Amino acid sequence: MDKLNLYFAILVSLGFFFLATYLLVSDSFSDIPKELRVVFSVFLYLYGAFRVLRVITKRNRRDNEDD
Repeated sequence: MDKLNLYFAILVSLGFFFLATYLLVSDSFSDIPKELRVVFSVFLYLYGAFRVLRVITKRNRRDNEDD
């Protein structure tokens, strides 16, 4: 079960990176001003990075507790 949580957390983090990239390059959001799309994409990238770092630190902490 623990591995499933790890894989899901990584998948969600990658989803934020994908969504940020899609928001930047897609023509689907042409009605939103470019500046707003860039700002929102930066926040999505930062949140995705935060989630990745959180998963890494949780895993390292759990590995250290097992030793």
